Amino acid sequence: MRSVEVSITNRLHDLTHVTQTVDQLAATHGLTPDIVADMNIALDEVLSNIIRHGYSDDRVHKIQIRLTADDDVLQAEIEDDGKPFNPLTTPPPDLTGSLRERAIGGLGIHFVKNLMSEVAYSFIKNRNRLVLKKHLTRREADARGPA
Repeated sequence: MRSVEVSITNRLHDLTHVTQTVDQLAATHGLTPDIVADMNIALDEVLSNIIRHGYSDDRVHKIQIRLTADDDVLQAEIEDDGKPFNPLTTPPPDLTGSLRERAIGGLGIHFVKNLMSEVAYSFIKNRNRLVLKKHLTRREADARGPA
């Protein structure tokens, strides 16, 4: 199992640092472009929402991300001190009707749930913790070669 931790602030410009870290981890461990893209999209969505909606002040807050790659899973653990919010309780968006008729919100977490194999949330010691897991298929694991 191989892990890397990255800490960003609640500023949108810090998101590029997370993408670069995922890309470096993926290159080091031979993860496929599809897996990397799915994780980067999910992280961008989750972190953007934390930054935009998680804080009611203008102070700088730290958001911790731990990325782990092993033979079967690429995992991201995100911890923040924003307002408690369980994105998994968000109702699925109404995908019927035209875009103009649809209510705003919920589509991003819908994407995250569909891109990831598993998503789990907890609120412990005044911190939100979201775990995203992307299972690697046997073929992808075989293509990576020995660990």
